[in-house]
Order: sequence, then C-alpha cells, then structure tokens
Amino acid sequence: MSSETASIASIPARITVEELAAALGLDIAEIQAVLVARDEPSAPEDVVAADLALVVARVLGVALNIEPRDQALELLYQVEIGGEAPDAGDLKGRVGYLVKGVLDHREDLDHEIESASEHWSVARMPIIDRTILRLGLFELRHSKDTPTGVVVSEAVRLAKTYSTERSGSFVNGVLATLARAPRG
Repeated sequence: MSSETASIASIPARITVEELAAALGLDIAEIQAVLVARDEPSAPEDVVAADLALVVARVLGVALNIEPRDQALELLYQVEIGGEAPDAGDLKGRVGYLVKGVLDHREDLDHEIESASEHWSVARMPIIDRTILRLGLFELRHSKDTPTGVVVSEAVRLAKTYSTERSGSFVNGVLATLARAPRG
C-alpha cells in the first residue's frame, strides 16, 4: 500500500478468515498461509479471534484496529459467564471506559433495561443480548458525545454479529425505547 492510500482496517473481535481477508484488502490465500504456518484453522468460514487477527495483520504488514465496543463486549461477556472482573489496571482507553462503566452501573442499567423490555426480565435474556444492552445503554447515558443513532446502530451490529438476527430487532427495540429519555 502506498502511504497515500494506507489506512487502518477496523474489525470486530471475532471474524471469519474470509472476512478478515476482505477487511485487510488481501487475497484469502495470504491470510490462510499465515494461519497454516501458525498451525491455526484456516478455512474461509473459520473464525479468527482478535489477538490472532492482529498477529496475521502484523505478519502481512497491515495496520489493524479491533473495534473497542467489540473488545468491551467480549470482556463483559467473560465477566458475565465467569464472574470475575478484569483487573482495572489492564483496562485502558475506550475499552476500559466502557467495561468499567458497565460494571460500575450494572444495577441501574439492568433496572432501566427491564423497564423497557416487555415481558423480559434481564435475568431471562440471553447473556450476550443483555450484555449488549448494558453496553449500549451505558453509552446512551454516559457517552454524550456519541450520537444516539450511532450507539443504537452499533448495538444492533453487535447483536447481529454475536447473537442472532432476531436479537438485532430486540436490541433495537429496547434501546430505541430507552433512547427517548433525555441524555442529560
């Protein structure tokens, strides 16, 4: 890439080999060669985690960024299923802000989410969906510089990427309802 056209590819925390090739603007065979050399699965539909995607990009000389919301979602999901919060010293930048914020405000977030989701208690929601809702609502309430539409559309993207197509509609409905309240 020339310096005039160089840009940093931005990807979710989990991506297929085929999607990674497209995001990096490279032939899939180049991605697969690096994965095979590392003894990693390399079929087009195989999923690559963020840390491995970064290694592949570095080997191929391409700048890569993992979306902070995706990283925060992954950490919050791990907390939800494992119960152990990450060390606050390890959390930096936007990812740290989001994770710490959701963890610090979880009770209030859950109360608001429950009030907006008809016939669904937070405890009954799929773990990934409630984690996405918490993350989105935290941004709505505490990241005033991020436009409401961006927060909601990013939450829907996360739901479609990490959960189900129906989850996207559910997340959209709940956050759209919650977004009607003033942002402060």
